[in-house]
Amino acid sequence: MMFAKKRSLSFAVTAIACSILLFGFGIGFGIREKKHTSQIPNSGPLMNRVRVIPPRFGHAPVRKATVATCKDVLRHLPKQIYTLLEDGGASINIAPNIEDNWPGSGDGARPGVSDMTMGEESGRCYGRDVWIYESAKIRGSQKLKPPRSQDYMRSSLYQLLGHAINDCMGVVTNKAELRDLYNEDLDHMPFLANHEYLEERQRNADARALGSSVIIGVLISGEDDHLVPVQRAFPRTTDYLKKALALD
Repeated sequence: MMFAKKRSLSFAVTAIACSILLFGFGIGFGIREKKHTSQIPNSGPLMNRVRVIPPRFGHAPVRKATVATCKDVLRHLPKQIYTLLEDGGASINIAPNIEDNWPGSGDGARPGVSDMTMGEESGRCYGRDVWIYESAKIRGSQKLKPPRSQDYMRSSLYQLLGHAINDCMGVVTNKAELRDLYNEDLDHMPFLANHEYLEERQRNADARALGSSVIIGVLISGEDDHLVPVQRAFPRTTDYLKKALALD
């Protein structure tokens, strides 16, 4: 499973089982779970695979505006990217918070170097199933913080789709050629980028998957709000992914 870039699972048995299944057998910020999490076969038009998870614990339901934002993102994807996700069986699942689908997981520590819980994440990707969350959970409580803006949701979705695209490509981030290019980018990274891309510059498969998802998110959205643009921070990896996705 993969998670979203940090931006400037009482059913005690169920909770434990979900945690073991979803978090115990993966790999880090980019923990990868190879099985789809969806109970519904991911077939048919991609646009019909935007699913809304009902709220629990008195949480507000997912806003119609968020559903519209997610569909708008899909509608404006480059044609070959939309086809890759559709043919690959991707799905978009929108929930108020991770607690609404996996009760008991929200206060668990998020993998990675940052001090964040699972309930504070804006989203996560399991194989090709993207999960995006409207609100962060207040630690030690079932209360949620105010919902994230639509601009935030849009940006998070693009980056999470980067993980799904990587999976649809056969996990290109595991290929030796990309690994070597990524490490070379790390060796020559501008000073300021070392601070902005703190998690992405760890030298492991999870960080490489995260960094590549960020790059893909920028490539498919055409927007880059980083202080040090990804093209400058990861020029070799960006060029490789551009060609691999026919986004030249």
